[in-house]
Amino acid sequence: MASTVFPLISFEQQQPRRIWKFRARTGFTLIELLAVMAIVVTMVAIAVPAFTGIAKGSSLKAGGGSVSNLALLARQNSLSRNAMTALVMIGAAGTDADFRAFSLYEITPHPDGSPVVATDWKQIAAWDILRDGVAVDACTFNASSVPMTPPFPPLYYHNASISAYQYVVFLPTGALASTAPAHVRLAPGFIPSGSQAISYTTKLNGGQPANYYDISIIAANGRVKVDRP
Repeated sequence: MASTVFPLISFEQQQPRRIWKFRARTGFTLIELLAVMAIVVTMVAIAVPAFTGIAKGSSLKAGGGSVSNLALLARQNSLSRNAMTALVMIGAAGTDADFRAFSLYEITPHPDGSPVVATDWKQIAAWDILRDGVAVDACTFNASSVPMTPPFPPLYYHNASISAYQYVVFLPTGALASTAPAHVRLAPGFIPSGSQAISYTTKLNGGQPANYYDISIIAANGRVKVDRP
């Protein structure tokens, strides 16, 4: 009697294969979106003050550089043209540029040797205005009430007469006309309306400005020195 051979069937073969299907995610959950938004808000809160500080520092540096360059130009002009050159700053004159605008004026000798007079002063540089957020904190320039020989003529800013200003004069030798050094300090801040004192935008615990740009002019030779924290 012939024997019958039955094929072996494994358990895996007997069970139907299960096909797993995965559905692709098409977006974020609300919790994930809220978490991302919280991270972005935190990063912005950290970055904005840093960028603001950089911008203020850049404006202060630019303003200090402009005033320093005007002082250097005034000295060079006096030496090269045998002239007296005045670096002038608008004071409490009621303009939108009080304690923020600087310019240069010169007076040269007459070829015939006749005395120079007030009308011989000529403006040789446009008013250079500090950027918003930067103003003069201190200045030892002569006040407009201090007489100059020859005296200054009426000065103008945007066709308006300047009632108050401060000045320092370089002689043809390059030295200052006064025996005392001149000094001007710029700081981040603004001059409130009707005031002559700066209101600092950033200051230390002692009330001093957190940043500044000092410009000193040596009386004996008119050379310019800069000091920053």
